[in-house]
Amino acid sequence: MVRKPILLPVLISLLASCQSGADKNQNPTSAQPSPPAAIPVVVSRVSDVQTGGQLTLSGSTEAETTVNLGFMVGGKLNRVTIQEGQTVRAGQLIAAIEPTDYQIGVTIADANVARVQDEYNRLTILKERGSLTPSDYEKAVTGLAEVKARRQLAVKNLNETKLIAPISGIVARKGANVGEIVPQGQPLFQIADIQPIKVRVSVPESEVGQLRLGQSAQVSIPALGQTLTGKISLIGAVADPASRAYSVKIDLPNPALKIRPGMIADAQLASARKTAMLTLPGSAVLHDNDGSTYVYVVDNAKKLAFRRKVTLGQIIANDIQITSGLTAGEQVVTGGAQKLQDGSPVQLNASAQ
Repeated sequence: MVRKPILLPVLISLLASCQSGADKNQNPTSAQPSPPAAIPVVVSRVSDVQTGGQLTLSGSTEAETTVNLGFMVGGKLNRVTIQEGQTVRAGQLIAAIEPTDYQIGVTIADANVARVQDEYNRLTILKERGSLTPSDYEKAVTGLAEVKARRQLAVKNLNETKLIAPISGIVARKGANVGEIVPQGQPLFQIADIQPIKVRVSVPESEVGQLRLGQSAQVSIPALGQTLTGKISLIGAVADPASRAYSVKIDLPNPALKIRPGMIADAQLASARKTAMLTLPGSAVLHDNDGSTYVYVVDNAKKLAFRRKVTLGQIIANDIQITSGLTAGEQVVTGGAQKLQDGSPVQLNASAQ
């Protein structure tokens, strides 16, 4: 008896089984990735505040008083005791003229007074005896007064050969040297009183009405790296016709006389005018490598933080003014922002709700 081959049905069954297994391998159940964990952050709302205005104005320093000095008599300079830039005190000798001619003038005046005084004494005795007319006696009185006046002038001229500083300050100009012949009345030296020193700034007409005499001002002197407190001492009454700005002077203490006339000065003055501004804590502001600034704004509905560029204004205590990029009431991240990227999920801490 011949047996029928059974290989073909077996092979078909095996192929069907393999195909079924292959189909199962080709359609596995897809694994879903888990969402990123929310990053805990602290937030703060953008505040809309009303603050007193702050005027920042640039100006320059100038002397309280400037005095030009010269001799009231002419002659040859035989002494000069100062140099430009040197500090001097009131009463200090600045320069002197050769005094010999003026000393001789005093000697001659003394002799004339003595001579006329003797003549006056003699005529007085005659008058008492009735031997002198009233007119002759009046001439004697007048003559004595004249020679005494000439002596006073001679003494004054001798004293004028010494030039004395009338104020304390610094020597702003030295215009003569020993040996020069100087004429009467010619300005030779200049002394500037710089304690206190003045700071002059120009204030716009829209702001000048907010200032008052005696008001404090913070003044920085970039050349010295100093910031000092001064007071407004003058508010100009008339505006500059070109700029429509008013001249304002600030008295600044200068005991060491280090601040010199002509230095650049930046003054900050508080204005009574109220200004609305947006502020937020300084810790919310981050910086890019290119110097731009940004914050992370939280979308409460989506619980996501989005990066947004902002423009900064002035610093106010621990807060900073935002001039563009935000609106009042928005929530910005003030803690944990370093871990965020644009669109990161966030979890608000209890202190941030």
